[in-house]
Amino acid sequence: MKMHRDILVIEDDEDDRDILQEIFRDLGYKNNLVFFADSTEALQYIRRPDIEPFIIISDINMPKLGGFELRNIILEEELLSDKDIPYIFISNAQDEYSIKQANKLSIQGYIHKGTDYNKYKEKIRNLIDYWKENINNFSSKNG
Repeated sequence: MKMHRDILVIEDDEDDRDILQEIFRDLGYKNNLVFFADSTEALQYIRRPDIEPFIIISDINMPKLGGFELRNIILEEELLSDKDIPYIFISNAQDEYSIKQANKLSIQGYIHKGTDYNKYKEKIRNLIDYWKENINNFSSKNG
């Protein structure tokens, strides 16, 4: 089932990757976590036909290829868009522009990182639990 597949995390900041790794360890999900510090490497990875992750969690502000640009590529490339991968942004940005841009890109979630570990963990838990329960009910191929 889709809900047991890998969770891809695209985050260029090492401290933020460490925090997410700790959160996922604390939450005890059995999914394999695949971390990318470079979004261009993540793009090459998800372009592989055999790769169909459960979910992508991506930072917005990254060097080389930002989260908005990466999401846009995924939407435009048929091979990638046909994979129906929920795409979630995580960011410290809460400005109106960032939120509007994210929504224009048909995302399935936007989480503010914040500074409170327990609140951040709860947001991640809610997100993953939601998609684990609903992943098989959503498909762009049906609509």
